[in-house]
Amino acid sequence: MDRLDGIRRRHEASLAATVGSFAQHVIYRSTKDHVCPICGGAKKSGYACCISCSTHQHSPHKALLADTVRIFAYAPMECSGDASHQMTRYMYRYKENRPDSERARAAIEEILVTELVLRWGCIKEVSGGVAPTAWATIPSTINSPRAGVEHPLHRIVRQVLPSVPEVGLRAAGVKSRSLSPDLFQLEGEYAPNTLRHVLLIDDTWTTGGNVQSAAVALKRAGAQRVTVFCVARVVNYAFCASIGEGVANGFRSLPFRGGNWCPWHCVRES
Repeated sequence: MDRLDGIRRRHEASLAATVGSFAQHVIYRSTKDHVCPICGGAKKSGYACCISCSTHQHSPHKALLADTVRIFAYAPMECSGDASHQMTRYMYRYKENRPDSERARAAIEEILVTELVLRWGCIKEVSGGVAPTAWATIPSTINSPRAGVEHPLHRIVRQVLPSVPEVGLRAAGVKSRSLSPDLFQLEGEYAPNTLRHVLLIDDTWTTGGNVQSAAVALKRAGAQRVTVFCVARVVNYAFCASIGEGVANGFRSLPFRGGNWCPWHCVRES
């Protein structure tokens, strides 16, 4: 355990050096009641969760939604020249073929290694003592320019989790921001032990429609538990400003909580 802690501390320090100057850790509660406890997005005061998550929770497919959702950092929808918007630029650039794309891909790989591989035990602890038995990523939908080509995130996850079985997903429709239970299907059949706990990984959460649609597909196929991890949660400052005074500034001022922040337990470790 001491050796694992040492390795994790080194990776946490490396991650802090890579994204600590601009990344803002996602939070799931706030004193002003403007943070959705499911996805960390902005919500109106007095409501249980944000509009999108509320729609998912009140759908006929509620029992098939992801059991746990964790997201690493916020990515502002309005990508300006501010340093705080670097996370947004990374989420675009890691998919592209340009001189600075490799830096963005390396940052995402560092995030996945630190928050998934080196926190495997934390995922197990928040999942009823059951560690992930497989992983899956969201495939490109059939109208995407990347349809039929390996998604950059899939390539990174395949390299980060080489010894963990993959559950393949394929798109059966076009991308939608709403919950679409028939949007994804499993490629092939999988043993019950493989489907016991699927770690579903995506790059960006906007409304959660695609991720939750994939969770529904996995559970329909027999997955007993689905845990979602997304690299970035899109935050719309204009919407934040519309739901309450100071809400937008509250999100803008959120810090990077340091390399010792556990996104699974939502605590800073000593």
